[in-house]
Amino acid sequence: MLVNIWEGGVARQEAERFREIWDIRGPILLDENAEYAERLGIRGVPTNVLVDADGTVVGVGLTRLDELEAAVDRLLGR
Repeated sequence: MLVNIWEGGVARQEAERFREIWDIRGPILLDENAEYAERLGIRGVPTNVLVDADGTVVGVGLTRLDELEAAVDRLLGR
Protein backbone atom coordinates (compact mmCIF):
# COMPACT_ATOMS: atom_id res chain seq x y z
CA MET A 1 0.00 0.00 0.00
CA LEU A 2 1.21 3.51 -0.71
CA VAL A 3 0.61 6.73 1.19
CA ASN A 4 0.88 9.97 -0.77
CA ILE A 5 1.85 13.04 1.26
CA TRP A 6 2.61 16.73 0.78
CA GLU A 7 0.78 17.31 -2.48
CA GLY A 8 -1.25 20.32 -1.38
CA GLY A 9 -4.68 20.90 -2.90
CA VAL A 10 -4.21 18.46 -5.79
CA ALA A 11 -3.26 15.36 -3.80
CA ARG A 12 -5.77 13.00 -5.38
CA GLN A 13 -4.88 14.08 -8.93
CA GLU A 14 -1.14 13.76 -8.25
CA ALA A 15 -1.62 10.31 -6.70
CA GLU A 16 -3.58 9.17 -9.76
CA ARG A 17 -0.93 10.60 -12.09
CA PHE A 18 1.78 8.75 -10.12
CA ARG A 19 -0.29 5.54 -10.31
CA GLU A 20 -0.54 5.83 -14.10
CA ILE A 21 3.15 6.63 -14.62
CA TRP A 22 4.35 3.69 -12.51
CA ASP A 23 1.46 1.31 -13.26
CA ILE A 24 0.70 0.96 -9.56
CA ARG A 25 -2.08 -1.38 -8.54
CA GLY A 26 -3.77 -1.30 -5.17
CA PRO A 27 -4.77 1.49 -2.82
CA ILE A 28 -2.97 4.80 -2.43
CA LEU A 29 -3.91 6.56 0.79
CA LEU A 30 -3.76 10.35 1.03
CA ASP A 31 -2.01 12.10 3.92
CA GLU A 32 -2.62 15.63 2.67
CA ASN A 33 -1.61 17.37 5.90
CA ALA A 34 1.34 15.00 6.48
CA GLU A 35 -0.02 14.14 9.94
CA TYR A 36 0.78 10.44 9.58
CA ALA A 37 4.21 11.20 8.13
CA GLU A 38 4.94 13.52 11.06
CA ARG A 39 3.94 10.85 13.59
CA LEU A 40 6.39 8.45 11.92
CA GLY A 41 9.18 11.06 11.80
CA ILE A 42 9.33 11.10 8.01
CA ARG A 43 11.22 14.11 6.72
CA GLY A 44 11.69 13.19 3.07
CA VAL A 45 10.13 11.17 0.30
CA PRO A 46 10.14 8.57 -0.93
CA THR A 47 10.34 6.66 2.34
CA ASN A 48 9.58 3.00 2.91
CA VAL A 49 7.35 2.10 5.86
CA LEU A 50 7.11 -1.59 6.69
CA VAL A 51 3.91 -2.65 8.47
CA ASP A 52 3.16 -6.10 9.90
CA ALA A 53 -0.11 -8.01 9.52
CA ASP A 54 -1.48 -6.42 12.72
CA GLY A 55 -0.91 -2.91 11.37
CA THR A 56 2.12 -2.21 13.56
CA VAL A 57 4.87 -0.15 11.94
CA VAL A 58 8.03 -2.27 12.16
CA GLY A 59 10.38 -0.22 10.00
CA VAL A 60 10.70 3.32 8.66
CA GLY A 61 13.23 4.48 6.12
CA LEU A 62 14.88 1.31 4.89
CA THR A 63 16.13 3.12 1.78
CA ARG A 64 18.95 0.75 0.94
CA LEU A 65 17.88 -2.48 -0.72
CA ASP A 66 19.82 -4.63 1.79
CA GLU A 67 18.08 -2.88 4.71
CA LEU A 68 14.66 -3.36 3.17
CA GLU A 69 15.29 -7.02 2.29
CA ALA A 70 16.60 -7.77 5.81
CA ALA A 71 13.58 -6.10 7.42
CA VAL A 72 11.16 -8.03 5.17
CA ASP A 73 13.00 -11.29 5.95
CA ARG A 74 12.67 -10.58 9.71
CA LEU A 75 9.00 -9.76 9.28
CA LEU A 76 8.42 -13.03 7.42
CA GLY A 77 10.44 -15.01 9.98
CA ARG A 78 13.23 -15.95 7.59
